[in-house]
Amino acid sequence: MGVTMPVNRLCISADSHVVESAEFFKPLVEMFGDRSPRVVTLDPALGPKLDIGNGTFTISVSEFLQQNIDFKSSQGQESLRLGYDLARPGCYDTSERLKDQDFDGIDAEVIYPSLLFGVYQIDDLDIVKATFGLYNDWVGNYCKEQPNRLFALGGVQLFDLDEAIKEMERCKNMGHVGVCIPATAPPDRLYSDPWYDKFWAAAQEMKMSLNMHIFTGATPNHGLPPAMKSSGYALASCGVMFTCADIIQSGVCERFPDIKFVVTEFETGWIANMLKRLDWGFVRGGGAKTQSIPMKPSEYWRRNFRATFEDDDLGIMTREYIGTNTLMWGNDYPHGDSIFPHSQRVLTDLLADCTPEERYEMTVKNVVELYDLPFVLEGPGQARLNQKSVST
Repeated sequence: MGVTMPVNRLCISADSHVVESAEFFKPLVEMFGDRSPRVVTLDPALGPKLDIGNGTFTISVSEFLQQNIDFKSSQGQESLRLGYDLARPGCYDTSERLKDQDFDGIDAEVIYPSLLFGVYQIDDLDIVKATFGLYNDWVGNYCKEQPNRLFALGGVQLFDLDEAIKEMERCKNMGHVGVCIPATAPPDRLYSDPWYDKFWAAAQEMKMSLNMHIFTGATPNHGLPPAMKSSGYALASCGVMFTCADIIQSGVCERFPDIKFVVTEFETGWIANMLKRLDWGFVRGGGAKTQSIPMKPSEYWRRNFRATFEDDDLGIMTREYIGTNTLMWGNDYPHGDSIFPHSQRVLTDLLADCTPEERYEMTVKNVVELYDLPFVLEGPGQARLNQKSVST
């Protein structure tokens, strides 16, 4: 039986979110007290913020949720106060979420966290383990309410790899389609370090994708120098660019040829230039060549990496070089950067020069294949998502 949508074109968002409520963190506060991540409101005018422990604040709840506003303006300052009042009901009620999906022409979503991304900056293993364990259970139950429309990504810490592998396996057994890891590694233990190899091996064996979302660095500045904090939004791709190059050039993808990394919400206009530079370094005999990898870096990218885009025309202009098989669209619902409820209009304009095959690849096929979503792929003329038959 198919899932019928009120639009003619199929569309799966590879980058959507839940927004963790203040109540979500209460069990953690009971366990860890002031060391726990929690949502607090110290100044009503500034609204609720995530405190990742001992008064270390990250983004405000309102900044996640308010669309199209300058927070320095008077209207923006007023919206900061609203906090969770800005949240759409679909953040917590899956039936309401499906109404938003249907209105926006979205057939299914891959679900990321929101506030929990700040937890990667915490260096306490017990707290991070407990936080992601709690979240993985919660988001699993949320998505189970709509098992043909919502597909959860879990989260794991990378301090203790044995524990990380256990949690990744638990996520897989719960039906999660992948796990999130920091988009930038700790500077004293980069992802090129062979120390991570048993985790890479486990992810490959379990066929669990490793998803690296924007603003999920293991350090507060997400791989950027502290002086560049004010430019973090514009230059966030610089940090993950280094991560991608480090993984590729160090031979991780050569040693684990079936591993899949996903670079999420950094947009895609920077990728072609990065690949061109890496390949040029390879040919000239520097960079990747010294790491003894047999293929060009761009070949590893097209085999082992995927990246999401929202409304980035530069990425679409260079899609052939990047590889359309590596690109997946997402609308970022319900965040402030989201293009909801205008996804179909944006896609029509953005993909106007793409062939039907390319559009189908980037909005349906790639995400279904990567996450092994339970849908039959029938090609760009497909009118609806049909579920795969389950053998009994």
